[in-house]
Amino acid sequence: MFTEGAGMKTDIGSILYAADLGAGCEEVLAYAIGLANRMGAKLKVLTVIPEEREKSLVEVDSHVPKEILDQYHHDRAQRVRQHIEAQIAAFYAVRPEKHGQPISEVTVHEGDDVAQLILDEAQAGPSDLILMCSRAEGVLMGLLFGSVVQDVMRKSTVPLLLVPCGGE
Repeated sequence: MFTEGAGMKTDIGSILYAADLGAGCEEVLAYAIGLANRMGAKLKVLTVIPEEREKSLVEVDSHVPKEILDQYHHDRAQRVRQHIEAQIAAFYAVRPEKHGQPISEVTVHEGDDVAQLILDEAQAGPSDLILMCSRAEGVLMGLLFGSVVQDVMRKSTVPLLLVPCGGE
């Protein structure tokens, strides 16, 4: 008989979809929206983009004012957010029968430790489930270099659902 553990919730009221914007992510977003709709859960979409702020400051510090660099990085995050919002709009445009949007927030973070940013967002939510795309990169590649999915799987206290995506 299963009994609910001290830290484990059995009700899913909030899902964090960690989107990487790679090939196949539109299908995984559609799956995440459908799952949230079926469960009556809120869906937060998170994307982490590589940190370029320090690198750009070092390379162009003497040529471009800091305010312009800050605006560049802000605009970069906005373009990613708009891309995700366009995917969400496209999902609903071809599915007029779907009503009620479960998406509560679209967030873009900039950083190098992608797994930790996902885990931090899941805890801050708080999220009851993390949903991620899995590309099955291969055992050898995973052993040599690791992957964000493997890091999240090892460190998460929140249940993780991996959805295979058709991207190459």
